[in-house]
Amino acid sequence: MVQLTLAAALLALLPSPAPTERPPLKTIITVVSSPYCNSLVNHFNGALVPMLGNDRAIEVISVQLDDLNQLFSDPNYQQEFVDVRTKLLHQESKVNESLAAIEQEISLLRDGSKLTTDPQAQADIKDAATQLHTAWARQRELAIDLHHMYQEMTQYPIEQASNDPGGFAPEDMREPAEMKDIKSYLRFNTQIKIIANAEDKAVDIAYNTAQTYCVPKK
Repeated sequence: MVQLTLAAALLALLPSPAPTERPPLKTIITVVSSPYCNSLVNHFNGALVPMLGNDRAIEVISVQLDDLNQLFSDPNYQQEFVDVRTKLLHQESKVNESLAAIEQEISLLRDGSKLTTDPQAQADIKDAATQLHTAWARQRELAIDLHHMYQEMTQYPIEQASNDPGGFAPEDMREPAEMKDIKSYLRFNTQIKIIANAEDKAVDIAYNTAQTYCVPKK
């Protein structure tokens, strides 16, 4: 027998990156040891656990982006700009460095569908892998966009920036609020909602698959 937790307990403890709370996820306790089930255990968790770590890094980035939106109204905005830039690099590097290994685990999970001749069992594994890949792709998009933003920040002439009241020059103040929100520019909230939704669906599919094909029958 092998254990399959699907990191559900961990996910339930993490702060949700979405504006609304994510419900607690189901936990699989015990599954039958077989090539198909072992692949489900090892590669699903192998992909999901670091993805949840990325969610935590993205949650930290969310706070840093809020700080970036406000820092030009602070008298010490130059030093704060450098501090936020450094923190952003640290967090987005964590995400970027994890992506290749996660993608490999998702590919191996999908390959595990070949370990059974049951067409529905094959389809379920592929569906779980597809949902994980959707979340992975959005994490990758965010990481790439954040890295490009960091590079632009290194070239931004912060010493020439103005800290007029509100952090913007009069002509900038007339722009819609959305134009001055870095999260809107990055489609940040939309991306994390898609990530959370895909992760939740992946766990539900894996749970139901294990219940159907891997849990000992009484």
